[in-house]
This record gives sequence, C-alpha cells and structure tokens, in this order.
Amino acid sequence: MQMSRLYACIIQTPSTDCGIRNSGEEVSRKDKKECGDKEGSDSPLTTHHPPLTAFAEQFAYRIEAIDGGVLFDVSGLENRIGPPGRIAQSIACEMKLRGITGSLAIAANASTALLYARVKDGITVIEEDADQPLPLAAIGLSEDTLSVFTALGMETTADLKSVPEDELIARYGPDFRRTLDLINRNGTHILTPNLTENRVAWDYDLDFPVEDFEQLIFILGHGISKVLAEASGIGCSSEQMDINLILDNRTTAEYSIKLSFPTRDKAFWLKLANLRIGNDPPEAAIKAMRLVCHFARPRAIERGLFAATRPEPESLLLTVDKIKKIVGAENVGVPALIDQRLPEAFELDHTKLPAGNERQEIEDQYPVLALNYFHPPLPADIRTADGRLVYVSTQYFVGHVTEYGGAWLGSSQWWTKRFWQQMEWDVELDGRRIYRLARTQEGWFVTGGYD
Repeated sequence: MQMSRLYACIIQTPSTDCGIRNSGEEVSRKDKKECGDKEGSDSPLTTHHPPLTAFAEQFAYRIEAIDGGVLFDVSGLENRIGPPGRIAQSIACEMKLRGITGSLAIAANASTALLYARVKDGITVIEEDADQPLPLAAIGLSEDTLSVFTALGMETTADLKSVPEDELIARYGPDFRRTLDLINRNGTHILTPNLTENRVAWDYDLDFPVEDFEQLIFILGHGISKVLAEASGIGCSSEQMDINLILDNRTTAEYSIKLSFPTRDKAFWLKLANLRIGNDPPEAAIKAMRLVCHFARPRAIERGLFAATRPEPESLLLTVDKIKKIVGAENVGVPALIDQRLPEAFELDHTKLPAGNERQEIEDQYPVLALNYFHPPLPADIRTADGRLVYVSTQYFVGHVTEYGGAWLGSSQWWTKRFWQQMEWDVELDGRRIYRLARTQEGWFVTGGYD
C-alpha cells in the first residue's frame, strides 16, 4: 500500500569516526557495488551545510535539522526507488558509503519517524498496518505517570492501547491526548524546513595553465554572477568572498576579501578582486579557480531627508585598494593606539576601514591633550641652570621654560637599543604651549607639541 506522505529521520550516534568522509577518502569498490554507486562529477556550484543535512539534500528538498539528527520528507521517492523498505535500504547504503553511523526510521507521520529513530537502533520501517510496540519510558511520560503504569503491569505502548482512551483522558487530563496520538501514529509534529545556506562555492578548471590573471577576469566575473544569483535567490547578500587559485607548481594562492557591509554588486566585487590579486599576483600559472561566497543579510539603507550625502562604501573600498597599489598595503589603514611608551605609539590596522554612521550619539566629552608630532623633528638649543631646563630655542619659536616634567626613557621596550637612545621631557614655554623635548645621540630636538 502506497503512503500519501513519507518521512525519514536519522539520529546520528556519537562516534570517533562519524560524519561524512572527507573528499580525499576513498570508498571501497565492494561498498560501491553493494549500494549501486555510480561515478560522476560534482556540480560546479555547491552549497555548504553541516555534514548530516548536506547528506539529506540528496533525497529531499524539505529538511529540518533537529537535535542530534535530521528529519526530511521523502514523499515521491516511491516512484523512483520503490516501496518504503527499498527507500530505507537506499538511504542506509548511502550512509554506509559516507561513513555516517546512526539510526534510521521511515514512517507516514513525522512524529512517528522522529520517535522511532530516537528509540530504536538500526533501520526501522513503520508500515501503516503494522504494530511495533515501544517502551513506555520512550514516549515522554512523567515519572509519576510512568511509575503508576509500571505498577499496573503496563510496560509497552501495546499495553497502553488496551486501555480505553476515554478512561485515560479522564484520569490524566486532555493533554494526555497528545501522548495517545503519538502512540497511534497521529503525532502533530509538522516538518518545518530550517536550513539556511551559509555559503556557496563555484569551481572552474582551465584547459591549460594561464600565467596572466587579467586573461581570467571574464571567467571570474561569470563565477561571481553565479554565486551572487544563488545568494539573491534565498534573499541574502555577501560581505566576504574567498578566491583560491590552484597553480601549476602544485600550490594554491588564497585571497580573502572581507567587507564591512554586504553587497550584491557584481561589478564592485570583480573590480575589488582584480585589485587584490593585482597587488599580490600568483607566483605561477593558474590551473583552476575556486570561488566561495559567504552569505549575509542584505544591507538596509534609509537616509534622512536632511542627511548629508556621502560617497557609497563601494567607492571608498575601491579607492583604498587603488591607494594601496600605489603606496603599499602596509601604509594604508586605520590608526590604532599602542599601550606602550614609544615614539609615535600607534600602528596602522590594514584590515579595517573607518565605520561611518548616518546618526551618531552625542556623548559627554572630556578635555584631552593631543600630541602633534613634527616631521622632521625641530633641532633645538637648550640652556640649563643649576641642572634645570630654563630656555628652549628653535628656528620657529623660542621661550623660557615655565614648567617641565621628565626625564623619561623614550621607549618601554627595554630589550631593544631604542630604550637607551632617547630621553624625553614635556616643557611649557612662557605659559603658552607644552612641547615634547627629546635628547638623542645627535643632539636636542623638539619632536612635537600638545594641543
């Protein structure tokens, strides 16, 4: 008898060797022969899920990831594979090929398939007219209710079915109807697809190695169109793409492009990829390409009526990459303070860009002193009296020292030569401005001024 609906559930058992095998592992010919495996190439466009849900995609489109396993709708496979027993055998053979260990249950009701997969080991096919009792401890009864049934000599669901339903509902309340529906294979669980692709990959093998990446721009653009179309199809965008170039010398050149915003602009991604790879070209001819697009929520833009217009973030990134190509990537970035005493104690973070907000919160501001460095430092003439600084003279300003603090070593890195080569003072001239004064092996210099 053919079922109108058919559900399969796999509960994976913990094992040191569970899960889908890596692509590099081989499956024995004996296993392939037993399960009727056919050789074939993978699709150039592949989505990425956790191993068990990726396995279920071979048999169904409606898939629900559950705790410890997966539930999927295999309705319609009767026409391609055969009765439920043959479907179960086909799924079990594929599990064996891929190294997945666990229990499998197939039933016409989603709750029934889920229940039997959790309770019974191996393969279980629940026919509509067959009865396969389960222990009462497996159907979620409370401890008090279970102890009462045990005292009455009832241990399986078959024993519970022998009791009139009206008496059970009168004794345990209307909520007990759910338990009765479960053991009668009328459970109310509705399969709810909850899988969301987190990335998609596109692969392309060249007929012959190509040394100039510029010749592959058109092919890469085709791949970007493919992955962005896949992202758009499920209502997503992307803020990261990984490009792997398989080279003729058996190495791989890897490029990861990460943005601070999601976008589906193909032209922007293509230009950015061309600039990144152009800044660091591969060291050998290219044999194949792999493009991985990571999905993200689309960007929502709502500008205020009176908000000042700003350049689009895509234009900023392209401009920054062009500047990096001219001056070097190490000379472009966001300044970040270093928590050490060093001359010009900051560094450039090359992985970040300024984050602009349409509306900024106004916070309480406290007065701070900002040190502006002079490039190059200003040579200075110093006068002292009784071991104290009294006068500073440069080609731009002169003044009597009102107050000063110091001396300090110019570096907190005592293990380097810099630690011993420079002494620094903060001096106030004529009560007007504070300057940073330094003494090195070359003489006295004013290295900056406070504002």
